[in-house]
Amino acid sequence: MRTTRNISRSRRGLRTAAAAGAALAALATLGGCGDSATDGGGGSDGRATIRFAWWGDSERAATTRSVLADFEKANPGITVETETSDIDAYFDKLATGTAAGDAPDVMTLGGAYPREYSDRGALLDLGQVSDELELSEFPESTLAAAKFDGTLYGVPTGGNAIGMFVNPEVLEAAGVELPDTDTWTWEQFTELAAEVTAGSPRGTYGFEPRVNDTLGVYSGQRGTPIFDEQGELGVSAATVEDYFAMERKLLANKGMPPAELVTERAAVPPEQTLMGQGKAAMTITYSNLLGVYAKASGADLRIVNLPGEKQYEQPGTTVLPSQYYAISKQSEHPEAAARLVDYLVNSPEAGKKILDNRGLPFNSEVREAVSPLLDEAGRANAGYIEQVAGNGAPAAPVPPAGGSSLNDVTTRLDSEVLFGRKSPAEAAKEWVAEMKQALDSV
Repeated sequence: MRTTRNISRSRRGLRTAAAAGAALAALATLGGCGDSATDGGGGSDGRATIRFAWWGDSERAATTRSVLADFEKANPGITVETETSDIDAYFDKLATGTAAGDAPDVMTLGGAYPREYSDRGALLDLGQVSDELELSEFPESTLAAAKFDGTLYGVPTGGNAIGMFVNPEVLEAAGVELPDTDTWTWEQFTELAAEVTAGSPRGTYGFEPRVNDTLGVYSGQRGTPIFDEQGELGVSAATVEDYFAMERKLLANKGMPPAELVTERAAVPPEQTLMGQGKAAMTITYSNLLGVYAKASGADLRIVNLPGEKQYEQPGTTVLPSQYYAISKQSEHPEAAARLVDYLVNSPEAGKKILDNRGLPFNSEVREAVSPLLDEAGRANAGYIEQVAGNGAPAAPVPPAGGSSLNDVTTRLDSEVLFGRKSPAEAAKEWVAEMKQALDSV
């Protein structure tokens, strides 16, 4: 849901709740510290070294370092040190480092994290560096999830949407046809997944579950977003129970892998997933990853609507800021950090390398520079985002502080259901109780 609204997230959750939660709570002590005078982007000698942290795979890391090399050439007084890891380790380290006064100058955030870090005084008010960071090309709606009480704390890297990836080769080999994906239902989807598994070689499945953001779409289709406009829990226990029950049905009819295999594959990169190895017909994940999965599988993957978009009250899929760049309030070089963020989101040259890896650019000039360079998967992603943008679904409310517990709670209780340790009803009841506790504790 991008965490609720996106951002990505795998079934393993954004971070280990115990370790990172304690560190994040310690950020409450940071309220007035770390204010540094701007110095034109460098120190007394006109030079500055800043740290930039993000999560992602090796391909993203290579591209990002190439872009940073270009930035350093254009800004010879600034050196950028990089820190990258997989998503779980990233948020653990970020929470611990920020609480210890050792945050990176520029950090990547998603979901409820802009709210949580800004509420604890850990992020710079970007209005303080407006001379270095131009945001006039960004629609106001794209900035909303990182603007609180009129203060902006993050800049979106680009937009994406949750989508269903489909491998036509696996469907054809199983002798199964895809139904009309404009109108298909969740019931049709679960039956289709079972048919594919039954018609495929051992070890190939109809569906591989990957992201818990599916619950956000599932809830939105019923007119109840995960979080409402007041930051309270909007989704009902009945909807969460239905979601868990659907996964149990997929498990029972063998439309998805057994629980042990789901757990084993939860933390692997795309190329090691069943979908990435051509051993799954369908998976649900973020639209900007279509090219990554297509390259890994060697197949001409499609991206289609999630089931249920016309089955219930309204579509549940919306265009979401993929990630956000934020600047630490502890940064000794806030203007240099702002120059880096500006380059990442506003430079057509940077965009030509990043393409849609961090979402389709919101800056229209950058998007125009990127569009002709997109490969087939990139064009499919862009077309899907345009379709979702016009589907009439209401924008998801801004995730509240405490909302970052969503993926941890969902992943853990989903596992309890899949392994048969809890019924869907029991897990749904606990899910609601734990999420309300998380929201009340901040």
